[in-house]
Amino acid sequence: MRILLVCTGNICRSVMAEWFMKDKLVETDGSRGVYLSSAGLAAEEGRPPPPEVIAVMREYGYDVSGHHAHLLNQADVGEADLILTMAMHNSQRLLTEHQEAVNKIFTLKEFVIQGERRGKELEEEDPERRLEDLRRWIRRIEGWEPSPDGKDLNEQLRLFFLHYFHIYDHSYTIDDPLGQSDEFMRRTAEEIREFVDRIMAREILALE
Repeated sequence: MRILLVCTGNICRSVMAEWFMKDKLVETDGSRGVYLSSAGLAAEEGRPPPPEVIAVMREYGYDVSGHHAHLLNQADVGEADLILTMAMHNSQRLLTEHQEAVNKIFTLKEFVIQGERRGKELEEEDPERRLEDLRRWIRRIEGWEPSPDGKDLNEQLRLFFLHYFHIYDHSYTIDDPLGQSDEFMRRTAEEIREFVDRIMAREILALE
């Protein structure tokens, strides 16, 4: 399973999420076939995280100073089984530019919150099949179901966007802390850590 974490510049939120998730995988005895990567929709290729991000992550025991930003490309999207963005506007841009990936793009908070509602009901033991079922269920409750034959895709996406971005509120977004106070940066890191802990729970992804 390949999980791609996406934010705007790939120097802050997606970096935090990637490191928290990697640590959680190690804590639960290995990756078990889960591969993590991160990217930014407007990343400056090769750019390191700013000092304030490095400092906050060091408080958790992580050294992210060696990270280099990666600009999202078509291959990244195509290879990922699950794409978790940090904000609704990240998802909106991704869904606009990569319509074919509509069934695997979610915000981190959206996937956790909706997944916790459904995850405990899924009994499928195969993680890939379980992930597929969960993604389909989340998209159904949003009022959008892809056509099996792929017809009228543009109309389906138009209706989907209207629902997705007008009904959902801030509860599914993690705000960009760059340029904010140190305390804001710490709150952001803690929020990401909390949701990473929740998404790595067996009830959602059945990783064990």
